[in-house]
Amino acid sequence: MSVPEWAWLLVDLAAAQAAGDADGMDAAFERLQAAGRQSETEEAVLQSYLFLGFPAAIETFRRWRRHGVQTPEAAAEGPELWRQRGEDVCAAVYDRSYENLRHNMARLHPDLDRCMVEEGYGKVLGRPALSLDIREMLIVAMLVVQGARRQLRSHLRGAINVGVEPSDVETVIDRAAAFAPAANVALAEKLWSVVLAKA
Repeated sequence: MSVPEWAWLLVDLAAAQAAGDADGMDAAFERLQAAGRQSETEEAVLQSYLFLGFPAAIETFRRWRRHGVQTPEAAAEGPELWRQRGEDVCAAVYDRSYENLRHNMARLHPDLDRCMVEEGYGKVLGRPALSLDIREMLIVAMLVVQGARRQLRSHLRGAINVGVEPSDVETVIDRAAAFAPAANVALAEKLWSVVLAKA
């Protein structure tokens, strides 16, 4: 895939948001707005609550609205769509590890498994306004900054599974490194070398 320039700006936004870097967020917002990518920005911030929590997403939306962007209409979707779409999207990201993931989540808590599929992958990550490959790049950027070992390893593989080129994954890591602690960058590079060796 050829990654458009505005998608790299979303990667910068995701990393800045994960780092709580207000200046970085504002810089990305301004460039995304100038590029006419308001709807993609809305999606990027919306999906962040899955990885950064509601407080971070709420505060980032507050900051985004201060740039004069109007609130969009709510999506007209429901639970039946979310369940089926969630299973499809989750399976695409996890590929051969999908059944094992579902088993492990259900062992932790059956409702955690259901929420992951319906809420995470169906209701949010499966929304059509942003492609899954770009969504995975944003997830990787957030997880690099957070240093979330297990989830980062899974989503590095997931990015490859949904068609992100290895060189683009490396660029995501490099861009996220501008906002991440050195130890988290080193972890990301180590995990990426393992994922790449098995790809």
